[in-house]
Amino acid sequence: MQTKTIKQKMKSVQNIGKITKAMEMISVSKMKKSVEKRAASDIFATRSFELLENLHVHRQLSHPFLEERETGTRVLMVIIASNKGLCGGYNMNVSKQVTNFVNEHPGTSIDAIVVGKQSERIAGRNNLNVIASFTEFSDYFTGGEVRSLLHTVTEAYRSDESYRQVVVAYTKFVSSLSFEARVIPMIPLDVDRTEKLLSLKEQADKKSLAQYTFEPNEQEVLDTVVPAVLMTVIYQLLLESLASEHSARVMAMRNASDNASEMLEDLRLNYNRARQASITQEIAEIVGGSSAMS
Repeated sequence: MQTKTIKQKMKSVQNIGKITKAMEMISVSKMKKSVEKRAASDIFATRSFELLENLHVHRQLSHPFLEERETGTRVLMVIIASNKGLCGGYNMNVSKQVTNFVNEHPGTSIDAIVVGKQSERIAGRNNLNVIASFTEFSDYFTGGEVRSLLHTVTEAYRSDESYRQVVVAYTKFVSSLSFEARVIPMIPLDVDRTEKLLSLKEQADKKSLAQYTFEPNEQEVLDTVVPAVLMTVIYQLLLESLASEHSARVMAMRNASDNASEMLEDLRLNYNRARQASITQEIAEIVGGSSAMS
């Protein structure tokens, strides 16, 4: 009976190992695709920031999303986490950064816009007021979904003068083995700071746009560029968070597969011991019965 029980456990562990290995391979594929989509938007982001810097810094034009609010006292936070679990400490790292931000700003009223079901839980643990929730996004975020999120953020900031700034809690993807949860400012938009945060390549000819004439006029071009840049920023942050989530899940599933292999070896050893003990007992019973009859 003992060998039968061990054999059933061995089969269960083997099935679990197959599942975790399959989940690891799927997450590897999704992580690579997220990184590729993030890299594909770098050129557009770099040129957009180049144009924005030329209009805002060199031509000294202004936009509501580029200027600091001196009278604002509240903060709007966008929290990006996962819809699913089984991704190690990914969501907990985001939660710690949100908690640290709340502790560093005592007495500040913070509202939250959450992306992912785990973000709702993070906001709840930190007693944040959730004004919008996005939990049904597709795997790699469509343009319509990103525009919907950005529209919610910008409309909340534009309609409420008490917001001092908009910050984003997300996870920066460094490599397949490294990622870092952080909270960064988003609005008001700082060109140099945001370029560095997104790790965009510096352009040697940033001032070359000074020789161009903008139509219909520079201010209207700036009014169009700023939302486009913000959409690029939030899109890249979403993709970085997604790549980090899958990277965390790859490591978690790899550890689970390794643990399943070790457990299977231990069960196999115990099974062989139990089987040998059973054989030895049967031989002893046969010898004992033979001796008794003789």
